[in-house]
Amino acid sequence: MLKKLSTLLCASLSLGSAWSAAPGAIEQSKKEHGLVIYGNVAAENFAPLVESFRAKYPWITVQTLDVGPAPAFERYLTESSVNRRSADLIAAASPTGWLRFVKRGELEPYVAEGNAQLPDWSRPFPGLYTLSSDPLVIVYNKLLLKPAQQPTSIAQLRALLKSNPADFAGRMTTYDALRHPFAYAAHWTYAKARGEYAWETFRELGPATRPEGGGASMVEKVAAGEYTTIYFSSPLTFYKSMKDMKSSPVLGWNLIEDGTPVMMRGIGITKKSQNKASAQLFLDYVVSREGQLAAARGGMTPYRPDVKPDEVPFLTYDAIRNRIGDKNVLLIKYDEEMVSDMKRFSDKWHAAYRFAKP
Repeated sequence: MLKKLSTLLCASLSLGSAWSAAPGAIEQSKKEHGLVIYGNVAAENFAPLVESFRAKYPWITVQTLDVGPAPAFERYLTESSVNRRSADLIAAASPTGWLRFVKRGELEPYVAEGNAQLPDWSRPFPGLYTLSSDPLVIVYNKLLLKPAQQPTSIAQLRALLKSNPADFAGRMTTYDALRHPFAYAAHWTYAKARGEYAWETFRELGPATRPEGGGASMVEKVAAGEYTTIYFSSPLTFYKSMKDMKSSPVLGWNLIEDGTPVMMRGIGITKKSQNKASAQLFLDYVVSREGQLAAARGGMTPYRPDVKPDEVPFLTYDAIRNRIGDKNVLLIKYDEEMVSDMKRFSDKWHAAYRFAKP
């Protein structure tokens, strides 16, 4: 289905609907009214990228609203339907949201500058690009868990639950797949990649886990000692707490050595943007080497091959591959089956995670 959808979109591009930054985009942007971006990226994570962009284009104001992945699309569709000013770009980690958005024809099929230098997987549909490729990791409280209890894999986490129930039963959390499209995509991808092993894992960890809807609150509760461990945690939610992660006295983190889901945080220009020249310039900047380095300073994970690990404070996509191997990088793709499978998967997942709140 993904291939079919891509084929249809590419066919439309051949008829001339695609466009790239016009020669007069800079001058045109000076006549526009700044940018509004909806998504699920916190202001502090976006700040280095926005500041770096505005250093280059100081006349373009940028307002970022962290409204959540599903509301980002819903709010834009509602506002634009009555010709109200709305998002010029959406930056959201929501494969199901993007698939529906693309099908509705609401994504501008813009061809970004340097498009051909980007990995194919990072630009799955005309006009849809990747802001960052963020790994979903294990976060733990270093004061409560001894080094031997600090999990580096799902297999180890399952073993620790059996051998140390006092430290893990009821004291683990993860994103609630019933309440959050970001979480649904992560758990669904893990299940598709690992098959029956994933469902054995869910049935084993689920009754001992308290799923939550907010990443920041989960991190706060681990830091406070209410939980000892998060699995499938977004780095954006704990980056503010431990910018120098090696020296954090409380929080620690690990890639999941036997299977780390990696979320593509999609970004694209909306069809009804009223500031398209400014939006073009911003998207060009996001996918550039300079833009990816700026995004990394906000805790996001750059994916361009020309961004090296020693240039960023956290990780790069290639560094993740090198650490755990390609077979353990579970890239969360824009898979049509993810949409059609939602009810079946959600019902089965809820049976394992009885504390989840639909």
